Amino acid sequence: MSVATPPLKIGLIGAGMVSAHHLRAWAGIAEADIVAIADPDVVRAQERAGAFGIEAVYADPARMLAVQACDAVDIAAPVEHHRALCELAADHDVAILCQKPLAASHDEAIATVDAVGGRVRFMVHENWRFRASYRTIGACLDAGLIGEVTGTGLSVTSSGLVADATGACPALKRQPFLADLPRLLVFEVLIHHIDVLRWLFGDLSLRSATLSRHCEAVCGEDTAAIVFAAAGGFDVALEGSLVCPEAPQGIRDDLTITGRDGTIRLSDTVLTIEGRRPERFGWSAQSLYASAFEGALRHFADRLVDGGAFETEAEDNLTVLRLVDEVYRVAG
Repeated sequence: MSVATPPLKIGLIGAGMVSAHHLRAWAGIAEADIVAIADPDVVRAQERAGAFGIEAVYADPARMLAVQACDAVDIAAPVEHHRALCELAADHDVAILCQKPLAASHDEAIATVDAVGGRVRFMVHENWRFRASYRTIGACLDAGLIGEVTGTGLSVTSSGLVADATGACPALKRQPFLADLPRLLVFEVLIHHIDVLRWLFGDLSLRSATLSRHCEAVCGEDTAAIVFAAAGGFDVALEGSLVCPEAPQGIRDDLTITGRDGTIRLSDTVLTIEGRRPERFGWSAQSLYASAFEGALRHFADRLVDGGAFETEAEDNLTVLRLVDEVYRVAG
């Protein structure tokens, strides 16, 4: 496996809302430098460049890769552009970190992976599993602190689609494009959690799925109830709602993992372990959110340098999108 020599030269493609989180995370990785940013909205790209000390700005990513020496690209562009941008990077022999979802469907994701064809290193930026809370949970399970897992349930809630005093939905103020998505909650949010659950518990198979919509301001589903079967023989329940008045405007995760010797409970930012070695952990909401980006980008940079496998290889991420497609098919 080829390796790269730090400092890595990274080209960022996309200057939208999420790019600021990418850039803050990259700023903390000494082994990598953002050398250029490309976005058709040059004014917005220039604003990002000025805020983060990026010297080169391009309106066209093809132009950026034609003239700018890059070891890798960080693709933070909308999903409909992912395949073309991944092919472009592969054509220039540049490693790829592509924002999730890799594609709009499982079939399109397969086509994207096939188009890259193993020519370059290719990781999907699926960052939820890198949150400090989930890394801690993974370590506790590996250490056997609660013994054999017998069941688990994850509730994902937000008040983002609950109208405020002005009649507007906070989530749509922040990301207006969500209003027009035919696939919303599962495709944009719970895809993260499906990846986390696969990472924690191994292969999953879908048992049941129910989707519904309660907010008239969006086209897609805002509520979901999904049950998977884990390879270990227990059920994995995943529930989600973007119309929960009691939840924060952002995403709140509440996870309970039951084992033969104890229980793991994540209540948003607080994690408690009840069992052989009781423990308690806590984070601020801001630091927990930032840890996802910091962990994923550092993992990408480290694996480029040491040649190791990515946790979220593009080929592996195809399984997540297959499960997402299956949820929509079963839910009808």
